[in-house]
Amino acid sequence: MPEHPHPAAPAGSDLLRPGLGSAPVLTDVDVIGALLRAEVAWSRALGGVGAVSPESVAAVEEAAADLVIDLTELSAAAAAGGNPVIPLVRLLRAAAVEAGGEDAGKAVHRGLTSQDVMDTALLLTVRDVLDAIARELDRAAAALARLADAHRDTVMSGRTMGQHAVPITFGLKAAQWLAGVVDAVEDLRSCRATMPVQCGGAAGTLAAADTVTRGRATEAAAAWAAEVDLVWDGLPWHTRRTPLTRLGDSLVSVCDALGKIAVDVLAMARTEVGEVAEAAAPGRGGSSTMPHKRNPVQSVLLRSETLRAPLLGAQLHILAMLADDERPTGAWHAEWPTLRELVSVTSAVAGLAADLLDGLEVRPEAMRRVMALSEGDLLAERESLTGEPAGPEPDHAAYLGQSSTLIDEALRRWEGSQSSHD
Repeated sequence: MPEHPHPAAPAGSDLLRPGLGSAPVLTDVDVIGALLRAEVAWSRALGGVGAVSPESVAAVEEAAADLVIDLTELSAAAAAGGNPVIPLVRLLRAAAVEAGGEDAGKAVHRGLTSQDVMDTALLLTVRDVLDAIARELDRAAAALARLADAHRDTVMSGRTMGQHAVPITFGLKAAQWLAGVVDAVEDLRSCRATMPVQCGGAAGTLAAADTVTRGRATEAAAAWAAEVDLVWDGLPWHTRRTPLTRLGDSLVSVCDALGKIAVDVLAMARTEVGEVAEAAAPGRGGSSTMPHKRNPVQSVLLRSETLRAPLLGAQLHILAMLADDERPTGAWHAEWPTLRELVSVTSAVAGLAADLLDGLEVRPEAMRRVMALSEGDLLAERESLTGEPAGPEPDHAAYLGQSSTLIDEALRRWEGSQSSHD
């Protein structure tokens, strides 16, 4: 049997997620950077309540800035304690002692436990990605707002249970897509704004921090939160995993909203329907054997990724339920790859959806052709209410109810969401 070639894979490539694996998130480098930020910030918080000297804080800052870490060695050492915080603290403490003496070493991690730092660091890495996701959602929403307004009078067949029902406008369909995206991004921003630091010590009592700070543990926790731009909500959450399940739910909601759009576009882009089409681009949508094909690959990939999100979100809920006693046995560790994958999926689909909607081609003539298949049946509901027959040339535009007003409401919500975070 001949040997198969083994080409080197570029960083971030993923042949099983075509077009979606080029921007890895929550990498090892990201996590280590966040762990160090969390540790330095805690030293500053201790300094702020007088538990360590300014000189020791400065030494910790210097040590963290100059620390050289071998990822392979750190990963191997993490296996011994079950998390990377333990070996990283050892390295940082040694470096702090070298930079500022024994007192500086005591300013590292004092009063915390590994889970405090790991949970806080994970939220720091996720927070930065959430900001990027929100920007892509804003771009998608802006494209939808343009479509909703431009096509408020573009009449098409509304469908229920897969069958023609009553007339609607494409503008209203786009407005409903827009409302879903606005709902999702507002929830995401709310979640991001309320992300809490984790601060509880060995069993969630703050006993060690209280000892180190002489009774000022909660004040130090609040100061730590301020240092890293998170919040202190007054309680540790070692086995009360609401912050992570809420985060997961917010990410799944984003995927729900974008997946719904993909499902509709795929149905409307069928050859025999042709009401919309994805933007043409060199090499996009081709087939290996059928040269005539222009496949809606953006929607296909968008749908494929969003289908994965609900199960990842559900996994976070299962792990929250299994967070036993005062510190979890395994469920905590299982959250890390689950969260990373869910964030990765949501990050990928947000950008993909924005690109899809920016270039979406709307075909009013095809919408009119499809409506003609049902002739006057689209007005059967009105006839049943008024007793007036549709006639040989039905005026579908006369039975749109409050469609334009509903579009205006969706646009108003979108505009309000924009002004609220400008």
